[in-house]
Amino acid sequence: MLSVFLTILTVALSVVGLFVFRKALSHRDLRAHHDVTDPYSQFVGMLFAVLLGFMVADAMQRFGTARQTVEQEASALASVFRLADGLSDEGKNKLQRLCLNYAEEVIHVEWPLLAKKETSMQTWETYRKLWRGCTEYDPETPRQVAAHSALLPCMATLGECRRLRVDALHNGLHPVLWCSLIIGGVATILFTYFFNVENIRIQAVMVSIVSLVICLNIFLLFSYDDPFSGEVMINPTAFETQLQLFQLEMEPAKVKAIR
Repeated sequence: MLSVFLTILTVALSVVGLFVFRKALSHRDLRAHHDVTDPYSQFVGMLFAVLLGFMVADAMQRFGTARQTVEQEASALASVFRLADGLSDEGKNKLQRLCLNYAEEVIHVEWPLLAKKETSMQTWETYRKLWRGCTEYDPETPRQVAAHSALLPCMATLGECRRLRVDALHNGLHPVLWCSLIIGGVATILFTYFFNVENIRIQAVMVSIVSLVICLNIFLLFSYDDPFSGEVMINPTAFETQLQLFQLEMEPAKVKAIR
């Protein structure tokens, strides 16, 4: 709702600015400078469009990468959970319980903190326990050796994806770039005032469309810039799916009841 309000406010201010500008300059002055205004306005508009387009494309790419990272992290956690079946009962129960705890903490504890660009120390501790559970395990049979050897690469993938997910919290646009975008958008709108259209209502409509398109693109950039907050955000769906599967596998009675 805030984005809608700001868009309407920007469009309204753009139109009001047009009427104020038209009162300040006469039709004759505007017509006299059309030959200069036209190429300059095209140059400014083209530069701003290219800049904004690249930033939006980059933000959407970073958003998609962050989503893929979350899915890979959840998949690696699931691999650790299932490979634990090849360990002894004690090692299996310990690792699978830690996997379940990690998924629960990521969903319920850490995910709300991501919107504040923070992480959960509780989840970090569970992550460290998972690593210790894998590295300190001493396999005794060939089956346990094979399972343990496969566990370590999965844990490495889990750790790498977790690190990338945390890094994504701080990969947004710098405030200086946001200021550049806002200034460029204002400059582009101002250049539309320098054209003399006989019917000012038609020019007001054109100015409204230009400001609306600029606002929509900036808010699109804002929505995709931070993948873990806002109206467009990545949800912990991959972890929720794995958590349900973990719970079903660790509670055979529930499986029988469902069947």
